[in-house]
Amino acid sequence: MTLNSILKHIISIDNTSSNRTIVYFLGFKFRHIKKAVKDAGTEFSKKYASPSEIPQATGFLRKIQLANLKFLKIFDKICIQNNFQYWIDFGNLLGAIRHKGFIPWDDDIDVGMLRDDYEEFIKKFQNGIPGFDDLYLEFNNNGKDKCFLKIKHKNIPNICIDIFPYDYYYKKTTEQEKQEISQKIYKIIKNKWNTLFIPFYINSPEKMRKRFCKIRDKQILNDNNIDKTLQPSLFYGIDYPHIHSNYVFDYEDIFPLKKVVYEDSEFPAPNNCELILRKTYGNYMEIPAQDCYPRHTNSEDTADKKLKEKMENFINQAF
Repeated sequence: MTLNSILKHIISIDNTSSNRTIVYFLGFKFRHIKKAVKDAGTEFSKKYASPSEIPQATGFLRKIQLANLKFLKIFDKICIQNNFQYWIDFGNLLGAIRHKGFIPWDDDIDVGMLRDDYEEFIKKFQNGIPGFDDLYLEFNNNGKDKCFLKIKHKNIPNICIDIFPYDYYYKKTTEQEKQEISQKIYKIIKNKWNTLFIPFYINSPEKMRKRFCKIRDKQILNDNNIDKTLQPSLFYGIDYPHIHSNYVFDYEDIFPLKKVVYEDSEFPAPNNCELILRKTYGNYMEIPAQDCYPRHTNSEDTADKKLKEKMENFINQAF
């Protein structure tokens, strides 16, 4: 760990994003939405009465969406060829059901994957993806409460696929047990003592994943053996500090996977999309009050001509 990275976690300010100011202090990360972006999102949510009235994204944001769509199609092909199961998740699942494609202000791809496939995917492609030389694996790792896999493009920084692992519980669960397990997971991922381990784990995703799995086995599974043939419940991996209140689903909520329409294609999705969205977002057909803004995208003004050309070529290339 370099001196600069240590100092960054003591105190530093990152103002490079067009959407947020990020402050690092003693290992903690604080995100502040810029006022202009927040105000624009609030005005946007007031403008439309229902999701069906919201128009499709335009301009540079739409180009990013189309590039991400091509990325998802490539990822889908890779998974089919290598027998990996995945499903669209979070904002993309919400977009599929509510908008038949991207949420008009969304700008990335989220997918879920069972832990075994997730680890095998990393093992198989950690040194590159044959036939797709511009794609590579990277970990979003802060050394404390986050370490999940991203697939990125070497020449187009605006697009990526986030892969979130799901773990098996050791039995089927009641609704009461789901709540108890969710509360336990929430406490684990919010444990501030994890900050002390940043110097040991921030440069080692493999150690970080092993640490998460060890915590999972001891504190969530209580060292119980997993019999997958019993189709036990599934829960979000603690590799990422999810902000939702529900972390546990029945096996039948997710499997068997089914296809849903997303833009001009169909992709795998959980078996009970509506239930998962309801447990994740509440009334998911409502337009959020303030969150109608891109999370990762810089504005049209900051996109140079070469980047736009690269995105256009990527969107149109055959694979």
